[in-house]
Amino acid sequence: DGTKVLGRLELELASEAQWEYGARAGMSTVWWTGNEKQALAEAGNVADSYAKSHGGQAWPNHELDLDDGNTGHARVGSYRANAFGLHDVIGNVSEWCRDGYRYDFYRQGSQRDPVSDPADSSARVNRGGNFFSLAFIARSAVRYNALPSYSNIVLGVRPARRISL
Repeated sequence: DGTKVLGRLELELASEAQWEYGARAGMSTVWWTGNEKQALAEAGNVADSYAKSHGGQAWPNHELDLDDGNTGHARVGSYRANAFGLHDVIGNVSEWCRDGYRYDFYRQGSQRDPVSDPADSSARVNRGGNFFSLAFIARSAVRYNALPSYSNIVLGVRPARRISL
């Protein structure tokens, strides 16, 4: 189990709320870059015109007005970091979160750093979009889910270290 490996390294998966906080970097816009899709070209890796003309022609959809310079996985740090210094929170690979997936979880009242107990769901949350997705899927607020056993080249992890304040 990947969480055991992370635990031995004193790392963990971020909660879904922590992931979104880090991805937004203090912004309330659609992406940390703002609300305009064109600002993503230097900040994230999504299915775009470059991908379509460099091997991704068979993909179902592309952002033809964007060119981020990559077709598949981009090297970590290829794009501008957000205000918190985090790279690649827009696209590249979707990232597993600690939470179990419940559709209505955030409608149940506000709470600081809520975590949906993974034992209450067969699926787990993943966030951030990926190189195969359109820009709207890589928005900070978009939530996806998959079974924990699911494996795919567009899904990865962003380990976090707990800090004491």
